[in-house]
Amino acid sequence: MLNTYQIYEELLQTMGDDTARVLTRTLGRVYEDLQNTVTKTEFGELKAVVDKLADAQLRTEARLDVVAQRINELAQAQLRTEARLDVLTQRVDSLAQRMEELVEAQRRTEARLDALTQRMEELAQAQLRTDARLDALTQRVDSLAQRMEELAQAQKKTEECLQALIGRVDKVEQRLEGLSNSVGYSLEDRAYKALPSLLEAHGIRVTSRVIRRYFGEMQINIFAHAQKDGQDIAVIGECKVRPSKKEIDKFLKLADMVCRDAGFRDRVLVFVANDYHPNVEAYLQDKGILYFWSYEF
Repeated sequence: MLNTYQIYEELLQTMGDDTARVLTRTLGRVYEDLQNTVTKTEFGELKAVVDKLADAQLRTEARLDVVAQRINELAQAQLRTEARLDVLTQRVDSLAQRMEELVEAQRRTEARLDALTQRMEELAQAQLRTDARLDALTQRVDSLAQRMEELAQAQKKTEECLQALIGRVDKVEQRLEGLSNSVGYSLEDRAYKALPSLLEAHGIRVTSRVIRRYFGEMQINIFAHAQKDGQDIAVIGECKVRPSKKEIDKFLKLADMVCRDAGFRDRVLVFVANDYHPNVEAYLQDKGILYFWSYEF
């Protein structure tokens, strides 16, 4: 009788439990069948076949262990590969994001470049217009420079003519001054003789000669000592052909300085002229100055 338990124990030592159980059951059925159909020799042959199958199974399991180990190694490698793949994926995602940022930056750069290109074109056009205006301005400046040169030459001629005219005017002024002095001196000389009687009519008695006198650097055309109401006074006068208000004001300042420097306390002011404008007559009256016409002499 076939000892299936012993066979199972022996098979269990060389193969897995499931395999040992399957082979043990198979051998049990085969044994039952052989008892009815085969001889001992045939059974021996069958056992040899089973031994070969067991050896083949062992080799298969050994190969399976190698395969399992290889699969485990591949699984470990796969894990490492997946880990590296995850890292690489992150890097690729980061690179993709960076690429997107670079693309956007490139787009902005191209937009700025387009704007700068347009601006450069506008500046180039503006420069062309500026150059054109500068050329026109240069032509105008050249024209003005030529005109200035012409004006300078004309100015030089004008100055030469002016100098000549000034020389002639100086001569005329000298002659007029000489004539004016002659007229003035003639008027003064006549006034010196006529003033005592003219002043007498105004209650002023001349007690000295009527003369022309210097007080320091200041010249008085008409000067004399006189009395009025028993008081000594100074007669201070001016001779002009046709006096103006400005000349009258100048005479008043001169008379004030003479009286202050010479110590005259009382005075009478006199003006002698060939002609008086009505406004000047009113001005003399307002200032309290006696005035006489040349025809009165």
